[in-house]
Amino acid sequence: MRENLVNKVGECSQDNLIAGLFPRALTTGVNIAAGAGKLARGTVLSRKEDGTCEVMATGGSPAYILADPVDASGTEAVAAVVYRSGNFNPHAVIVAEGYALTAADKDNLRKYDIVFTDMMED
Repeated sequence: MRENLVNKVGECSQDNLIAGLFPRALTTGVNIAAGAGKLARGTVLSRKEDGTCEVMATGGSPAYILADPVDASGTEAVAAVVYRSGNFNPHAVIVAEGYALTAADKDNLRKYDIVFTDMMED
């Protein structure tokens, strides 16, 4: 049996999402609401009354940051891994189009040990 050890398996690139080591970046699992679409790593999520999460928009209450991309375009909720704490770059997070994280949103996230540290962009 021959093994091909020269194939490219995966790729890792810097996305500047994680800004620091404290507080520690811890993850948990959540369900993304059906029909939320394709969500990228770094999307700020708010928790709905039914327990599922959606992209942070006006009227939402931020709770998590998406750790890995997920496709919730279907008709059923989709499981996803999110950060429940950590130190993040405010310029690398994503919210709903036409919305920007407010100081109140950042204060609300702080109670979950999610903080923001401004970083220089390259």
